[in-house]
Amino acid sequence: MLVHRLSQLSRADLATAGGKGANLGELLRLGLAVPPGFVVSAGAYAEQARAWGLAERLSAHLAAGGWDAAASEAAALFERGAMLPGMESAVRDAYRELGAPSVAVRSSATAEDLADASFAGQHETYLDVAGEDELLLALRRCWASLWSPRALGYRAARGIDHLGVHIAVVVQRMVPAEFAGVLFTVDPVAQRADRMLLEVAPGLGEAVVSGHTTGDVYRLRRAPFAGAAAPGSDRPNGAARPATDDLAIDDRDRREAGRPAPSDALVLELGRIGLRLEAHFGCPQDVEFAFVGGSIHLLQSRPITTLGTAEIEPLPPPPQLNRMQRKMLEANDNDRFPIAPRPLDQWSFRVTLPALVRMVRFLGVDVDEAEERAWVDQVWRPVFVPPQMRPTLRLLRLPQKVAASLRYDAMAWWESDGFKRLQEACAPVDLGALDDAALLRRADRIGETTTAVLGERFERSASQLAAIALRVPVTLAVGPKRAAAAMSDLVAGLHTRTSDVNLALFHLARRAASAGPELAGAIREGRPEALRESEAGRAYLTEVEAFLDEHGHRETTGLYLSAPTWRQDPAPLWGLLRGLLDATKPPSEEAGLARYRATLEEVARGIRFVPGLPDAFRRTLDQLRSAIVFRERTHFDLVRSFSALQAIVAEIARRLGERGRLPSPDDVFYLTEAEVRGWLQGEAPPLDEVKRLVRRRRATYGVVNARWQKSAVGAGAGRASGDELRGIGASSGVVRGKARLVRDEREFGRLKAGEILVCRYTNPAWTPLFTLAAGVVTDAGGAVSHAAIVAREYGIPAVLGAAGATERITDGQEILVDGTEGRVTLLRQGDRQGGAGELARG
Repeated sequence: MLVHRLSQLSRADLATAGGKGANLGELLRLGLAVPPGFVVSAGAYAEQARAWGLAERLSAHLAAGGWDAAASEAAALFERGAMLPGMESAVRDAYRELGAPSVAVRSSATAEDLADASFAGQHETYLDVAGEDELLLALRRCWASLWSPRALGYRAARGIDHLGVHIAVVVQRMVPAEFAGVLFTVDPVAQRADRMLLEVAPGLGEAVVSGHTTGDVYRLRRAPFAGAAAPGSDRPNGAARPATDDLAIDDRDRREAGRPAPSDALVLELGRIGLRLEAHFGCPQDVEFAFVGGSIHLLQSRPITTLGTAEIEPLPPPPQLNRMQRKMLEANDNDRFPIAPRPLDQWSFRVTLPALVRMVRFLGVDVDEAEERAWVDQVWRPVFVPPQMRPTLRLLRLPQKVAASLRYDAMAWWESDGFKRLQEACAPVDLGALDDAALLRRADRIGETTTAVLGERFERSASQLAAIALRVPVTLAVGPKRAAAAMSDLVAGLHTRTSDVNLALFHLARRAASAGPELAGAIREGRPEALRESEAGRAYLTEVEAFLDEHGHRETTGLYLSAPTWRQDPAPLWGLLRGLLDATKPPSEEAGLARYRATLEEVARGIRFVPGLPDAFRRTLDQLRSAIVFRERTHFDLVRSFSALQAIVAEIARRLGERGRLPSPDDVFYLTEAEVRGWLQGEAPPLDEVKRLVRRRRATYGVVNARWQKSAVGAGAGRASGDELRGIGASSGVVRGKARLVRDEREFGRLKAGEILVCRYTNPAWTPLFTLAAGVVTDAGGAVSHAAIVAREYGIPAVLGAAGATERITDGQEILVDGTEGRVTLLRQGDRQGGAGELARG
């Protein structure tokens, strides 16, 4: 059959209805409330795919790992291919039998909602679909989503045969939900089996599931999940019957004051249903639901696949921070450490942290050596804060040190000494030709050289503290209310090494745009591998290779060994090129320079009555601007050291894999430096033990990273009130336009010219987007971060550290960004009066 009613199905029908459809049929058999509907079977998809010759069209792309090409071919086929007449009529008839209402159309793959692979979010869902033609269009798009690059990558990572997976499509009557959300019958974040986690919000649950809406969070106390019953248990489904008497609401986190919420009785009733489902299916469940008029409708139930059988490692308690540590956490620009480090990233911290402590001691603050060693050696870090520091009388000499640093030509030292030492340590060699001991010696030399050079670089960067002294005459000249914006403008318009990279990337995109529709189309459609098929495309790939030779060491998500560079993973680079295809004006510092000159003249006029002060102010400001350029240039060059260490780690992973000591190359990042060194020398445990260790560390990392994100965002300066977010005004000016959420480097191509970039954080790899953006808003960051510097270069308003921006701002929403005041206003659609990207300087 091509179409089945949900009431005809059970979980035995996985091959017919896919995971979602089979589970919904099972819920109906349990007598639970499920919106009525039908399933277009996986067999129907298979029949249609055969008629279109899908396997023949995609097999070459799949064999070559060309996910983007396969996705593009499949999308075109599913959009334009003629549907089998019997197929179309069967779907139309089933829809009419349902009453032709508004429906939800959800993908349901045959490899979906399984105990070890949920496929959550991999395939498409369409809500409020009305009409037969719209239903058929949604059906085609659900079929095509089986072949998205995201779904292909997910299956490949889990060893699932692409051509062996089919997809069914569930069609259900829409429920007029008053509240909806997700229930986890055990807490997957805290990894607690004695607690449920529930997130619920007014309206449709899809907004909560997709992350577009932040719901209220409830934590329910429950009897711990005891796992599957032993063979021979009298439980028919092999799971222990949970106790419901202990079920209670432990706490709740109301995200918006005054927002409607469901009754506690309804929440507890849902919890009891969750326990029943857990017992029936034999494992913890992820349940999507809707509350309508005091009743509960179930929209989905599937296993929680993020738990596995791994326990997590013991974690240190959150540190009790003193006032200085809290200030340092709040001031951290977060573009270096946007995500939690993995265990092997401890190796890179052993390079950088001693240099940081050297700088602190240079400034006149003591750090206990035992605390320093514990800090450097720590594997699981709850937040990035230094150990406790004790100011000393040496701090009284700090003004002299800053003055001396201002007079010193730091850039000359870098080019004649510091950078040369790094180049010598990182000089290219054939890593494969080195024996294990020589490979580790090379890593040690790179690390020791980088630590020494970085420490000297930090000391020579003391001149940036001159900004504190300059704030006094600036405040005198423009008043305390405008002082922060004026200070921002006084360091605008700088030309840095990042400026050179962004300009080179712009010209690379322009050459693609001018080379013709075939070449530009391959980039725009996410098919860079198609460039190999033409002479012009191959010539362009040679240019990209030349760009990567010069700039491919640029980091993506921080100075971590586990974070791939552009050379290692060029997907973010292609995303930037895709976005820049429509850019017509090269990035320029002229707007920033104009603000700098105007503000400098304003300040000079305001302090002209103090003899000698204007000249001293200009001289010190010039030195400060040079210090910032020095910081950016040295950061660009220092990243080469981490790139060289990453190449060594990749070679170590390859060797351990060949020797049967490591299941997968990326598992190496879940080992410590000591383990890597020992295992390379033959001290690795048996492979089964390695697998258990890696599984446990991966589970632990999920918990650590969740805490890290919460701490990083929560420590920001931002606060929210009504339709307004507050952060740090990092680049002055006001702009009104459409917000575009970019959640990670693989979404670079989403930003269009004139839109406002909204993201969790940025680092140098993100700054080419500033060529397109009319403004920037981030969850984390500060006035001295790379994002702030580049925003000031290009003269676009920026509000950084606006905690919760990516949760409060919806994609495409109209917002007003005031980089002068550090304020973001969320506008309703009806507030819109002008075009996107309207800019006012101030």
